[in-house]
Amino acid sequence: MSIQKPRGMTVARFGLLILAAAMAFLAHGAAPQPVSAGFNQIVNNRSAQLIIWRYADNPKIYVFDFPGLAYQGRSFNRVTQFIEQQTTEPYPRVLTEQEMAGRLAAAKRSESDFAFGHDLMVHELVQFFNFAQRDKVPLNPEETAIRDFLVAQGMIRDWRGFWQAVEPNNVILSIPQTQEKSAGQPLINATARFAIALHEMSHGEYYTNAYYAQYCLRFWQESLTDAQRGAFKAFLGKYNYAVGSDALVINETQAYLMFTPDPSSFSARKLGVTNEELEAMRNAFRKGKPPTTLPLRWNIGE
Repeated sequence: MSIQKPRGMTVARFGLLILAAAMAFLAHGAAPQPVSAGFNQIVNNRSAQLIIWRYADNPKIYVFDFPGLAYQGRSFNRVTQFIEQQTTEPYPRVLTEQEMAGRLAAAKRSESDFAFGHDLMVHELVQFFNFAQRDKVPLNPEETAIRDFLVAQGMIRDWRGFWQAVEPNNVILSIPQTQEKSAGQPLINATARFAIALHEMSHGEYYTNAYYAQYCLRFWQESLTDAQRGAFKAFLGKYNYAVGSDALVINETQAYLMFTPDPSSFSARKLGVTNEELEAMRNAFRKGKPPTTLPLRWNIGE
């Protein structure tokens, strides 16, 4: 893919907007203004600073583009653990940073490889902030910056001491920039970045396109066999997803099946099926003509 010049905007102007967004974030933690861009612009951009994009094709979707997995992890790992992986807690609660570090160590993971991308709805972030406040669990500086960004953009507000969602169905995604492999830091090449971005964007589509979400539900119920549904649940369970949530499982199934063009993250072998069976599932998904503009076919590294 090649970087497309924004419509009605010079390359210089586009670059200035990115620089302004990054500087705003760095200046005393002020929330930056998001930069509107299409998928190609987002995935091909390279920056050593955090950029927050507003997806031009679907303005309900915001993408935090992090210059490194560790930075991304400090910002979103605890939120994702709270929303997607609370399977053994007696009641929903935000882990302290020490508890989160212990969970990562037990799983032989780090803040950099707990997750390579994140997808959250604004109402889920509000839940995280309120539960942290209820239990007096301090937010770290990166989590505080996310909260301040949402306040500045009018997506949440403080109402009588509680956080309230103003735009509850807006979607916050996160992806990492490319990075070299080093001690404790996985390699993220251009292919991996493309796959992570496409995977996360499909979650945004699922959350904001009710027709597409309904299509995915029908595909799960009517097109997949019991064995195939079981294979996806087993695959997701290995990564500690809360597989008791049908909505989460269906959302992740569509994202991995159709929008993860990186065999190191998803493949027939990882799913426990043959290449032929995996391709048959993909063809069945395409044949039903899902109501989405996302690419249903791709070339790795395109």
